[in-house]
Amino acid sequence: MASCRKQTLIEAPVEKVWELLTDPARGPDWNPDVLEITGAPVEIKKGSTFEATGRGPLGLKSTSAFKVEELDDLHEIKMRCQKSGYYVNWLLTPAQGNTFTELELGVHPLPGIQGRAMGAPFTARFLRRAAEKTVEGLERAFA
Repeated sequence: MASCRKQTLIEAPVEKVWELLTDPARGPDWNPDVLEITGAPVEIKKGSTFEATGRGPLGLKSTSAFKVEELDDLHEIKMRCQKSGYYVNWLLTPAQGNTFTELELGVHPLPGIQGRAMGAPFTARFLRRAAEKTVEGLERAFA
């Protein structure tokens, strides 16, 4: 299992940051690795699923189903790829009118040979670069 954490202070209220993070359809607007979202519900909740097309560890375009596993209003959202075990976990903390964010990207490969094969390309190096690009994209969205 590999993972990477990245923190930053976003100069926007937690409600605005939450609004952006919980609208998967807006992912391509600020996350450079997300190319397209399909099937996203109007209101995201625990158990919601959607399809994300993006660039993976080898730079190849792929489409995967993601499921919202954790959702704590204005505080945490965790989504996991149902094919590879790749996950995205955001924690938000209000900070004097701004928002402290912590992003964790990682992979818990799904059971079996196929799950391990799908999770293998998610190296620490890939996760570190993906976390940096994702946080930078979020910062730009509120600049």
